[in-house]
Amino acid sequence: MSTTKDNNKKPVDGNAVRQQKNNLRERNAEERGERQYSKKTDHI
Repeated sequence: MSTTKDNNKKPVDGNAVRQQKNNLRERNAEERGERQYSKKTDHI
């Protein structure tokens, strides 16, 4: 039985993919107005 190999695959840079997804998520959140850290700190 012969084994088939896929040697044409490009290596995936997981860090770059995660960074791209994170940038997209942040941009979408900003457009929707989510995650705005503007709470007043009165405990100083």
